[in-house]
Amino acid sequence: MIRILLLTLMPALLFSQDVPVGQWKDYLGYNQINDLAIVKERVYCVAQGGLFYYDTSDNSINRISKINGLSDNNIEHLGYNDQNNKLIITYENCNIDILHGNEILNISDVKRKEINGIKKINNIYFDNNLAYLSCSFGVVVLDLIKEEIKDTYGISPNGNLKEINQTTIVGEKIYVATSEGIYFADKNNLFLSDFGQWSKDTAFVNTSLINEEYNAINKINNTVVAMAELDGDSLLVKNQEWEVISNNTFYRPSIEETSLGVIISDSNKIYLLDNNYNMSEIAQMEDAYSCDLKNENEIWIADKTLGLIKYANDAIDQIITVNSPISNEIYSLEYINNKLFVCHGGHMNFSVNSLNNDGASFLENNDWKNIDFFDLNRARDIVAVASRGDKDYYASWYNGLSVMQGENHIIKYGYQNTGGVLDTTFYSNNRIQISDLKFDKDNNLWGLNSQVQKPLFVKTVNDEWFSFAMNQNIDGLYFDDLIIDQMNNKWGVIYEKGLFVYNENNTIENTSDDQFKILNTSVGNGNLPSLNIRCIEMDLDGEIWVGSDQGVSVFYSPELVFSGFNFDSQQILIQEGEYGQYLLSSEKINCIKIDGANRKWIGTESAGLYLLSSDGTSEIHHFTKENSPIISNKIIDITLNQENGEVFIGTDKGLVSYRSNATYGENAQGDTYVFPNPVRENYRGNIAINRLIANASVKITDINGSLVYQTVAKGGQANWNGNNFNNERVGTGIYLVFSTDENGYENMVSKILFIK
Repeated sequence: MIRILLLTLMPALLFSQDVPVGQWKDYLGYNQINDLAIVKERVYCVAQGGLFYYDTSDNSINRISKINGLSDNNIEHLGYNDQNNKLIITYENCNIDILHGNEILNISDVKRKEINGIKKINNIYFDNNLAYLSCSFGVVVLDLIKEEIKDTYGISPNGNLKEINQTTIVGEKIYVATSEGIYFADKNNLFLSDFGQWSKDTAFVNTSLINEEYNAINKINNTVVAMAELDGDSLLVKNQEWEVISNNTFYRPSIEETSLGVIISDSNKIYLLDNNYNMSEIAQMEDAYSCDLKNENEIWIADKTLGLIKYANDAIDQIITVNSPISNEIYSLEYINNKLFVCHGGHMNFSVNSLNNDGASFLENNDWKNIDFFDLNRARDIVAVASRGDKDYYASWYNGLSVMQGENHIIKYGYQNTGGVLDTTFYSNNRIQISDLKFDKDNNLWGLNSQVQKPLFVKTVNDEWFSFAMNQNIDGLYFDDLIIDQMNNKWGVIYEKGLFVYNENNTIENTSDDQFKILNTSVGNGNLPSLNIRCIEMDLDGEIWVGSDQGVSVFYSPELVFSGFNFDSQQILIQEGEYGQYLLSSEKINCIKIDGANRKWIGTESAGLYLLSSDGTSEIHHFTKENSPIISNKIIDITLNQENGEVFIGTDKGLVSYRSNATYGENAQGDTYVFPNPVRENYRGNIAINRLIANASVKITDINGSLVYQTVAKGGQANWNGNNFNNERVGTGIYLVFSTDENGYENMVSKILFIK
């Protein structure tokens, strides 16, 4: 059991530049809400695995995450016990947090428990100072006074554990809704862990309902009500016997006890079953998952489409949305011109579309904008974006290329208006599968088109369109990543076939002098570790780094690819104990990105995120969900803000960032930015000094000129922990920062105020 203090809650808007070096930030989608709990003046909401609360007293929105106090990621359920003012938070992995005031207590017993089959928590129910957690394997009883697990009840007729969907207590009896009927027992029985102490409820008017699956149970006026899955979720109430009182077709129903009766959330409708068992429709929603009653006239609703809804006086009074991406689904990330782009599309495999209509989101000036299917002129499965000037180009794995100016659609390019350059797939006249886009140094837009005769295409700066063939069988010819190297060669991934390299010889309109090569696992023809290449990236030295399902390899001389000389990729041999092995050879590499110090950020399929030295031989960081705020070990894509070092990490559960200690270096020394400045007495993190000349030597002196610290910038950023050479905190005063370039020219670039 671990008890920690909840850090100061993060406001909805926090300037990313002001996040200290080494700190994390979440960028989760918070508008698809699936659970809520009212805690006095706050409405706590679970949204796509994240947690925030809306404060009705001041209309503020505050996010709570693993970054600022929670013990885990991927929240599923909330429950509030007003008797002792404690909020129960359960996670996808069955971890449990108790939030009481500003203190969080973690109870990991259920998470750590070895259980055969599926392990999940379905519901939270309170009875005085006990919380009953309905689980896939039984009922877990949590003592809220002692803050510990009191007992576990396994409902196991015939030796097979039954899934418990919900629990309720009426009088002295405890009832559970299971996958095979309703069971009950004396709640005061000290031996309820013994299934022999439980009885199956067989008192049904309709005996066919005895063994039915019951997905919800609660009480009204000291009478049990339940929802059976039969015939579209029949609603039953138990007097002497269980009787069906409604045969409405309910979708994803939840039953919440209130002073007015029970409220039933049913996808697009909210019903009230009053204390006289009269059913009435009290609200219509889009996609309601849960609701709670604050008073007789005020209902708060968790709606997966609209967000958090206040329903008052028989109408929608408020819709509260959080400034966040539209979705946690991520296919690719790009940081371009001070804008962070998140593409939400994709495909289930290269031949099957996901049919994702969420489009893309972009963050600019701390404000999220969401561009969906309709904004993009009915383009779905957005997988890549490129940007120049005020125009953003979105690649669709279904509908070609859409161009936006901010939130305004300009044009959609397809077969007709590109002269057939954006060709349809050989099996469908309706699908144009664009996988990636990149601008070259001359502002020509290059891209990849799958399952066509000419997969590489370009839109020139003069708005002319050309495409290029590679003499391949187009059946099953799918493309992924595209990069343009220092020799203007275009490199791209061919799904399960290796890589291609193409050079148009600076004559786009003339294909007679073009060169191309298909690279595979053969020595002399690429020497790739596998044909299953998953990503490629060029570093600051012009070397091409390749990620595969068998680790990493590097083309150290990509300029020789058409020369006939040895240009093969090489795997990096690293020392592991007494043995040598190739770098990350046991991992599937999903993405590689390069920071301002030429270090390699490598995202894997299941092992989290690595930061490696510039040559790849040294591990600087290895972030996983077990040791960091990363919300999943499956890293989908990475991008970087090279001006402040923020690394954006897209996972299969959503987006977070980490502010690293490296930025791109400046060509000439200009205005230097220091954060934080002033440095206050309670600050103990790194002080970032950025916008320096690349790899500058940095000296820090006191006002009298005495040297207190020196270092070398990582790219364009130097980092100082505020200590002198004796590892002692420097005193109050002004400190001068001097930067020396590679020619030895030194000048004072900044001042730092310390307050001790």
